[in-house]
Amino acid sequence: MREDRSARANARIGRNQAADARTDRRGWLRDNARNVVEIALSEVAEGVFELRLPIPFEDGLVNVFLFLDGDEVDLLDCGMNSDESVAAIRAAVSQVGANRIRRLVVTHIHPDHYGAAGTLAGDGGADLYLHRLEVPLVNPRYVELEHLVKEVRTYLLVNGVPAEEAEVLSNSQRALSQLVKPADPAVQLDGAERLTMGRRELRVEWTPGHSPGHICLYEADDKLLFAGDHMLPELSPNIGLHPQSTPDPLHEYLEGLERLAAYGPRKIMPAHGRPFHDAPGRVAALVAHHHRRLDQITEIVAGGEHTAWQVAVELWGERENLYEKRLALQEALAHLQALAVEGRLVKLVSPSAVRWRPPSSPA
Repeated sequence: MREDRSARANARIGRNQAADARTDRRGWLRDNARNVVEIALSEVAEGVFELRLPIPFEDGLVNVFLFLDGDEVDLLDCGMNSDESVAAIRAAVSQVGANRIRRLVVTHIHPDHYGAAGTLAGDGGADLYLHRLEVPLVNPRYVELEHLVKEVRTYLLVNGVPAEEAEVLSNSQRALSQLVKPADPAVQLDGAERLTMGRRELRVEWTPGHSPGHICLYEADDKLLFAGDHMLPELSPNIGLHPQSTPDPLHEYLEGLERLAAYGPRKIMPAHGRPFHDAPGRVAALVAHHHRRLDQITEIVAGGEHTAWQVAVELWGERENLYEKRLALQEALAHLQALAVEGRLVKLVSPSAVRWRPPSSPA
């Protein structure tokens, strides 16, 4: 779930401070709810443009970035595969004076970042760059869903979700798959590569946690960090343990935050919200948030054995939104797993259930 704000554990992203942009070029189109929205194209660094695209969740916008090099651009993330979103990208390419997208680098394969990859990349289109740990997640999530749906249903049941809700929640991925057109990557990344984006040289930073192969891009010369969903200005991304995650996503996420903060970036461009500057301060707040969450869960489980579903409900209450229910369970599991790795909780497993208890409890 998202970071606490004003005592709400799952607040939606709010509006942030205005971008400190060099230029601001605006147009109009309709979002996925058919509302007319203003789409801003802003130059956030010399030759780098932020384009805000409509999405049907979060604050309704995702930021993608165009890096200009003559009559070509390189694109970081591509929004969802909707007519409005793709039209906005094509219009932005033209507006900055380019006529084609040379390469598309995707931070991770969630629909608001990867959705239009198959429309923009591939035969005759851009070359797609994707971390190799994201590549095997694409087909089961967006193309051949049945095995993953079955696997998720089992995961939900063993973690304490009632059977009727597990059936509904396991099928919730189907709707998101309609917003994605997959593409095969031309280049699979590991992290630490040096990529040319526009006229800039950026280092690929592998930052797992929110997704196994999540990446950020960092330019050392101007100390610019393109942070994807890893470091957001007001909220924490969902860090979840689930069938497609790494085994200990929370510790990986926190380690990545500390590593990026150590670079001392001058300006951070996130995928949601507005650009910001204080990376050490933001990282300190995010780390403190997750430590508080770990302490809360330790207190909950101190009373005896719990399932992850029981922990999630006690932390965030019953949620009506299906997507939020899954996120709550995933987030609770990531924190429970971190506590077990640290030896602060004991994880008990059987074919039918996963339960958690304090170390001092009898087996």
